[in-house]
Amino acid sequence: MRIAIIGAGFTGCLLAVQLLRRSAGAAKVVLIERGGPPGRGMAYGTPHPAHLLNVRTANMSAFPDQPEDFQSWARAHGAGDEPYLPRRFYGDYVGETLAAAGRDFPGGLTMLADGAVGLDHHADGVTVRLASGRTEPADIAALCIGNAPPSAPVPLPDAPGRILVGPEDACLPSILPDETVLILGTGLTMIDIAAGLAAQEHRGRVLALSRRGLLPRPHRDVASKPAALDPAEFVGRPTLAVLRRIRALCREAEAAGGDWRAVIDGLRPFTQALWRGWDETQAGRFLRHLRPWWEVHRHRVAPAIADRVGAMIASGQLQVLAGRLRTVTALEDGLSVTLRRRGAAVDETRAICRLVLASGPETDPARTDDPLLRSLIAGGAARPDRLRLGLDVDSGGRLIGHDGQPSPRLYALGPPTRGAFWEITAVPDIRRQCAEVAAAMLDGDAVPPPARRGFDPGI
Repeated sequence: MRIAIIGAGFTGCLLAVQLLRRSAGAAKVVLIERGGPPGRGMAYGTPHPAHLLNVRTANMSAFPDQPEDFQSWARAHGAGDEPYLPRRFYGDYVGETLAAAGRDFPGGLTMLADGAVGLDHHADGVTVRLASGRTEPADIAALCIGNAPPSAPVPLPDAPGRILVGPEDACLPSILPDETVLILGTGLTMIDIAAGLAAQEHRGRVLALSRRGLLPRPHRDVASKPAALDPAEFVGRPTLAVLRRIRALCREAEAAGGDWRAVIDGLRPFTQALWRGWDETQAGRFLRHLRPWWEVHRHRVAPAIADRVGAMIASGQLQVLAGRLRTVTALEDGLSVTLRRRGAAVDETRAICRLVLASGPETDPARTDDPLLRSLIAGGAARPDRLRLGLDVDSGGRLIGHDGQPSPRLYALGPPTRGAFWEITAVPDIRRQCAEVAAAMLDGDAVPPPARRGFDPGI
């Protein structure tokens, strides 16, 4: 069996490793990546030592059945028992894990430094079209393309070098020490940018703007054990009832001398089941009203990073605003932006040097510039999910086309499947998905027997 994996970030690399290990090298894996070394992606491609993992080292193993794998690797590489390591260490770990699997199963792994721009689905396989003009045939293709860049909420002027988009290591070096910076977004990406600016001794004012002005909460210095929660209290219940129960449990935990984080972590084992139990109305209500609060409590930051950003706020260098960006205009020496604070009746104007887009990834596949996604959607092999959070997939990660049927030959994993699973961006969730999908791909019944090659009219 020949399997083409598009994207060699964490998800693509781990899927490749799982396939090689489970098939003992019998599966031939072609890993396609258009830029950068394998294992990096947007998450772990930063070389900046100020960018730390947002999850403790002990919880970052690439394998569900080997929980100490990353911690052992970190110790062997001189990192000791640091609870939060720089993210570049994790990129090294993933890359070395892939390389080891390639050595263990010679001939099982092929790396292609190329971009996938299209995909043709045939009755007996798939053909990936590459930017170089080459084509790559396979029995199965898996999209492991990670997050798309953020979209701007307002029209942007043509101002080369003034409007920046992450990843952070790409935009930080171009920001001069005394420049005023507006970061659009107050989530984890903003935290990374602010911490990076502090580490490079930035002196200028930094503004961070989002609709609610919420910041990710910090982890505790000492990990707390997840609360033992009963899924029956949550799964299948309406959004508001779930919120009320979570709040009550958090209050009870705090009153007993515990911590609300244990409650949030206790939801992890069945968060996906909770999400899948909501209909479109309930899920939409969560996205409109509760999503920002969930994000800042669920996706937390290392204590050292929280302290660094907190010091920037206390000194007045970093100002966090709740509101909306209204306009952006190019000036001779920078940009002029108008924004309206939450609850205000009038706009205010600020002169800035740089605007950094950090408001979260664009999730609607129909709005991205990715030629591969455009090809799949235009050809009918893929469609956006019900809430346009990514690609529509079934519970096994198989792409659902315009005809409403899942394809046995096309899969998506990781962030593009958030519409089906919601919690599918963190390592513990993705590593489990990779293990399960790899097992399904290698199942002899997962792919129909070869047929006469030709265009599948069901696409």
